[in-house]
Amino acid sequence: MTVGPQQTVLYPVASRVLAAVIIAICVLIEVSLLVSARWDVALRATPAVMLVGAGAFVLFWMPRVELSPADLRIVNPLRTRRISWPAIVDIETRWSLTIDTAGGRVTAWAAPAPGPASQLGRMRRDAYNRVSINDRGVSRGNELARSLVVRQWEAYRDEGVLGAVEGAGVTTSWNWPAVAVVGALTVATLTGALWP
Repeated sequence: MTVGPQQTVLYPVASRVLAAVIIAICVLIEVSLLVSARWDVALRATPAVMLVGAGAFVLFWMPRVELSPADLRIVNPLRTRRISWPAIVDIETRWSLTIDTAGGRVTAWAAPAPGPASQLGRMRRDAYNRVSINDRGVSRGNELARSLVVRQWEAYRDEGVLGAVEGAGVTTSWNWPAVAVVGALTVATLTGALWP
C-alpha cells in the first residue's frame, strides 16, 4: 500500500512538552521578578529569562519534518532544508533521521533516536493508519518517520513521477527570525550581566 501525495507534519511530542514546561517556568520567574525584585535586578535578569524561553522554543518546539507532494522539508533550529523527492538516495535512522541526497547528508533534529519518549507527534490520521506498527502496537519515532518518508518516496518512484534531480536537489535557508531573536537576547543578556 502506498502513501501517495499528502501533507504530513511530524514532530517529537516529548520535545514540545519540554519546551512548554521550560517556557512556563520562565514566565513564572519573570512574573516573580517583576512583582518582588528591585527594578534594576528585573531589568538585568529579564533578557536572560527571555533567552532561556526563546532557546527552548527554537530548540524543542520549532523543529519538525514536513512531507508534501513537492518536497521533504526538514526544519532544524537555525536552518531549514528543502529536499526534492528525486534527490533522495537513502534514508537512515540509526541515531537520528538522516537523509542521504545527491547534494549531501541532511539530519533532522526533530526525529530523535528510538526510545520511550521518541513517539513522533501530529500527523494526518490517514497517514498514521497506513504505517505498519510493531508487535507491541507502538511504532517508535524514527521508525515512524522513516516509514512515512520511505513510503511517500517509493510511491512517487513506483508511479514514475520522480524525474531527474535539478541541481543539488537540496536548498538551505536560515531561520532568520529565530537567529535574530536568539542573537538579540544573547547580546542583551551579556550586556545586562556586564553592566556595572
